[in-house]
Amino acid sequence: MPTYPNVHEVLIALLSPIATTVKVKRQGQPLPYTVVRRIGGAEDSITDRPIVRVDNYAHTDEQAEELKEACRQRITDSCCTLVKGVLIDTANEITGGQDAPAPDPTDRKQTAVYQLSFRAL
Repeated sequence: MPTYPNVHEVLIALLSPIATTVKVKRQGQPLPYTVVRRIGGAEDSITDRPIVRVDNYAHTDEQAEELKEACRQRITDSCCTLVKGVLIDTANEITGGQDAPAPDPTDRKQTAVYQLSFRAL
């Protein structure tokens, strides 16, 4: 069975220059920050095509929107680039940014969904 890159590690490396990026939100996490989660996707023994949700948290709607846009640009521009030693073959936006309820009602959240593709290591 092939071994594929960990999409969370790749996205954390890709997005951390923009804002703190984590796999799991932690209580008291300082704003702004981004949470990345694999929510689906499939592999065919050659390529893994993870579908990921990227949640952007900030103090205001405008900051959340700016963070979401910066992440969108970084992700969609990442195809055919190396990130943490992993070649991202493709990176596409599936669902554009949208407001979403945040666990803390004083936080603002923008979320978007992307699909990437990686070959087996």
